[in-house]
Amino acid sequence: MITQEVIDDIYRNYHKQCRDVEELRLPYFIELLSPYHDMHIEGDMVIVDSIKATSPFHKFLMRGLCTILEFDRIVAMVFPTHIIFFSKRDRKISVNFRPLGQKRSWKERLFGRRKKESPE
Repeated sequence: MITQEVIDDIYRNYHKQCRDVEELRLPYFIELLSPYHDMHIEGDMVIVDSIKATSPFHKFLMRGLCTILEFDRIVAMVFPTHIIFFSKRDRKISVNFRPLGQKRSWKERLFGRRKKESPE
């Protein structure tokens, strides 16, 4: 099971886009997910045919991926702003969006402080 703590660690450790698309091993993961998820590569795009064509997650650029992580039951395709989780056991797909306030400025990273949020 993927907990919120694991998701936060993924965003913290994999926030930069992959420099070499070959490192992602997309053909391996497409084959791994093929029993339940229809996916193929077309040029520099990955098209997920098991998702409706009107969905923004139906197709995406390979260069937009940060990494692809394999867990016991799922495969996570990590982007800078979201993660798409594909189940390896059924047709389930879920998306997690990175919270807007999670990214820290260079000053916060340098001095180790976060801005105080005003109660509203």
